Amino acid sequence: MSFGEGLRNWRAKMRLEGWLLDVRFRDDQALLWVKVGDRRIQLRDRYNVDFFVSPDKVSHEKLVYLFDEHDHIVNIEEAQRFLSIDSKETSPVLRVYVDSVAHHRNLVRLVSKYGDVFDTDLSHSQRYLADRMLIPLGKLVVDVNEQCVITSIEGIPLGLDVDPPPFKVLCFELHLENRVLEIVTLNQSMQEEYRFNGPELETLQSFTEYIKEYDPDMFACMETDLKKLFSLQIKHGLPISGYFHRKGFHLDDGRVYLNLMSYRRMSLAGMVERIQYNREVPRIASDWAAGRAIESRQSYEARRRGYLLPRNGFFQPVMSLEELLRERDHGGLIFAPTVGLHENVAALDFESMFPQIILKHNISYENVRTEREAEGFLLDFTRDTLDRRLYFKHLRKDLEGDPEKWFWCETRQQALKEILFCTYGYSGCWANKFGNMDTFMEINNAARINLVKAMNIARGRGFHTIYGNSDSLFLEKKGATRDDFDSLADDIYAETGLPITVENHFRYLVLLPQKSGNNFGAINRYYGVRYDGKLVCRGIELRRRNTCPFVANAQRKAIHAMLAQESAEEVLSKGLEDAKRVIDKACRELKKGLVPIEELEAKTILRRKPSKYKARLPHVAAAEALSINGLDVGKGNVISYVYVDADHKNPFRRVSPAGYQNKFDAKKYVRLVNEAGRSIMLPFLEEEEKETKTASLESFFNP
Repeated sequence: MSFGEGLRNWRAKMRLEGWLLDVRFRDDQALLWVKVGDRRIQLRDRYNVDFFVSPDKVSHEKLVYLFDEHDHIVNIEEAQRFLSIDSKETSPVLRVYVDSVAHHRNLVRLVSKYGDVFDTDLSHSQRYLADRMLIPLGKLVVDVNEQCVITSIEGIPLGLDVDPPPFKVLCFELHLENRVLEIVTLNQSMQEEYRFNGPELETLQSFTEYIKEYDPDMFACMETDLKKLFSLQIKHGLPISGYFHRKGFHLDDGRVYLNLMSYRRMSLAGMVERIQYNREVPRIASDWAAGRAIESRQSYEARRRGYLLPRNGFFQPVMSLEELLRERDHGGLIFAPTVGLHENVAALDFESMFPQIILKHNISYENVRTEREAEGFLLDFTRDTLDRRLYFKHLRKDLEGDPEKWFWCETRQQALKEILFCTYGYSGCWANKFGNMDTFMEINNAARINLVKAMNIARGRGFHTIYGNSDSLFLEKKGATRDDFDSLADDIYAETGLPITVENHFRYLVLLPQKSGNNFGAINRYYGVRYDGKLVCRGIELRRRNTCPFVANAQRKAIHAMLAQESAEEVLSKGLEDAKRVIDKACRELKKGLVPIEELEAKTILRRKPSKYKARLPHVAAAEALSINGLDVGKGNVISYVYVDADHKNPFRRVSPAGYQNKFDAKKYVRLVNEAGRSIMLPFLEEEEKETKTASLESFFNP
């Protein structure tokens, strides 16, 4: 929308309330795209392009004198800032104001010759957001004049709404082969909505017209698909939807880009939650991993609180060998699983244990080895994130009758769960500008102490620990009821001060051994059925993304057949026989060719371009075959493939991209089904069968 249209619509109302979509920059102006009602409006604001310098080669006065008349420096003034997050008092530094974002980088390079520079690696959008205390994709209130220039702006604190903001998302996938273009749009459930298919130009014209009519606020697609759309629009002289510059998409009319993989996994509600945590605009941060998100939030908070940010590449020192030997971290505490079948087991899980420890013990980067009188740097935004996550987590129970709202609630809490878990791990990461190993080790130490305390409390009340892993305990006690386990959780909470709940109450639970075939328990490899009939499993084939549906379903049916018994004795006799029959039936169906080939398609995400892989893994070979057939395949694409001749010496003959072959390698899939069956029955197999299983595993990895 143009400035003129915005002016005519809002001339009578100069105070606007809307959702902040994006912030872009031109010279010394910030251009804000705000969704007000059902329209996107561009507003202008003054932007102070700046950075800080602490001169060490010349005096403050000398540096001011050297650059006082520089063409692109507006002003240099003395400011007070904290040199680091452990500084007790502020120190004098110089704040350099630049006339335009275009000259910022060159001036940083020039001034850095005279001292240390700070806040230089913050993006302009995050610098602006921190200074104005705004939240991307959050609500704000602005006063504007007749030229749509902002006279005042204020961010509205985040609420606890379950529904995502009223953004219109156009989710699509694009395929081009032999000048035939196919574009499929998807609804919020990731089901096909519309299909545009046909000759390249006609299909492109139809889709471009659809974009104009639908007028989305966001594009959710793969990066390669959006780049292909741009190139096709340029090729045929059609209106261009945007451009790609410096690792980011700049879409027309204030629209923003969302990564399709992240959108599929988190939905709009989860992505909004994640971007609001990042405190960075979605154009830049829509597909950031948790570590990058934490670094971004820390940088935002440091800027807002007056702490100087060192340049990228200023990493925390690695611990010396002497320090590692003297103070080495022992990691999370793990009690080895007791392999085999267990009855009436409860899994007690500390609720967000690591962030709870940070808050309870006031653990932060700057105070880990000092007196913790004041609240640490980490605590404020960790507490805010934890409170939001627990609110949405607990609210799910009240929304079970509303699947849509339950899903939004679930994706919000999951998006924040990933962040909170990684806050602990990232505290000791070498790339964390503020972190150090001491912080990481202190959190780990507190976690170990509390897990041992919880285990001793359980033992004192007659419960037996059959498995423990960092923040959870698997406990059994003959005749114990759900109320008994809940009462134990309350006792542990009272003693440790850390919330703990009964996450699962299993009727039967099977803890699996390591795949080497010995009797040592494997970490996070188990399956079981709860008293409500729900199957819970970790570390087995049906949990893996690259397991084809037929193999996963065969394993699932085998588990249900095994555990659908009245007693543990029946599980070990009739249940095992029933499970073996399920596996045998699946193998017979494969040998007879009765399985639809779609059920045999494995899916794997490309983590880099196919040419960057050193090994011809199955999905890489399939991706390269697609490229040979004229499809644009790159990082982030989901590759579907089928085994057609798994024992062939040529890796390109072992698999075929999905949809290109009607045949499959029955022997290979029989091996996969048998492997899935042995995986769940391994604790109950005779020694001879275990040895056979190990040999089969080797042949599986080396066909």
